[in-house]
Amino acid sequence: MRRNKVKKENPPARLLGTMILLVLGLVVAYATLALGILFLVRRLVHLEDKSYTLLWPILILSVSAILGVLLAIFIFRGYLAPLSRLMKATKAVAAGDYSVRVELRGARGEVAEYIRSFNKMAEELASVELLRSDFVNTFSHEFKTPLISIRGFAKLLQSPDLTPDQRQTYTDTIVQQSERLAAMSTNILELTQYENTEIVSGKTLYSLDEQLRRCVRQQERDWLKKGLTVEGDLDRVDYYGNEELLEHIWSNLLSNAIRFTPSGGQITVVLRQGEGEVAVSVSDTGVGMDEETQRHIFDKFYRAETCPDSRGNGLGLSIVHRVVKLCGGQVAVFSQPGKGSTFTVTLPTAQ
Repeated sequence: MRRNKVKKENPPARLLGTMILLVLGLVVAYATLALGILFLVRRLVHLEDKSYTLLWPILILSVSAILGVLLAIFIFRGYLAPLSRLMKATKAVAAGDYSVRVELRGARGEVAEYIRSFNKMAEELASVELLRSDFVNTFSHEFKTPLISIRGFAKLLQSPDLTPDQRQTYTDTIVQQSERLAAMSTNILELTQYENTEIVSGKTLYSLDEQLRRCVRQQERDWLKKGLTVEGDLDRVDYYGNEELLEHIWSNLLSNAIRFTPSGGQITVVLRQGEGEVAVSVSDTGVGMDEETQRHIFDKFYRAETCPDSRGNGLGLSIVHRVVKLCGGQVAVFSQPGKGSTFTVTLPTAQ
């Protein structure tokens, strides 16, 4: 069977063709003008007594001049002027000015499309630059805080007048802040890796309910230390996915619940098998969140003011959000101040 080849349009080629036609038209118009002038001169040289013989040359000259002027105005206003504005804006963006925009005034056809595409590109570049700037500023602040703490307590340790208890307290603080820096570095590397990943590979069929039990056991020391109770209500689910990748979701959600739940509270993990999807929810009886906090809870480096634990770095839930999206799923949060929070992750089973 023969396949009909579809010829794709090439916008630059179409624009070039249009410009060539316009230039040729301008050349023809001015050629006509030149011929009209030559014809007029010739008639003047061979002028006879009958002045009406000048009528046709003058008419040709006038029409040629009008056509040439109109065509020049059309080319300049419809193509050259917008292209000139577009070139200036391109140079500004290349110099780092992402706020520049090109007006559509007078632009037609392909030139107008190029201007729209340029403006959209400039908006996206401005958005990326803003995110990059915010990330660098926040990143610097988050790293600077524990470093200042480590340096301060290290200087205090140099004093010979410290009691054993003071020395132990300062040492424990330095260790804690060092662990915070290490965890932050690891989370940033993971988040960067996930943000640069578009396709999930390494999928296998494994027991999702057993993976959740394993994650709970891995953090048993932390929730027992706070006197928390962890309960599970898990359907038996064999899931096809990247086991290591998904474990980051459950570990971060459990860690978040432990940090935000005061002593004596409860954490509940629920797994349900639905039609074409599985849903995992992690609930706690912790401090909860207001609506403003819920809107920003997945932002990088965002930490709720109600967090009683300073060890968090505001990246765990960002990792959860990115990994869930990477797996084609969704994550939602429901929370009430003083009553706790529930994070629900929904993942498709047909992948």
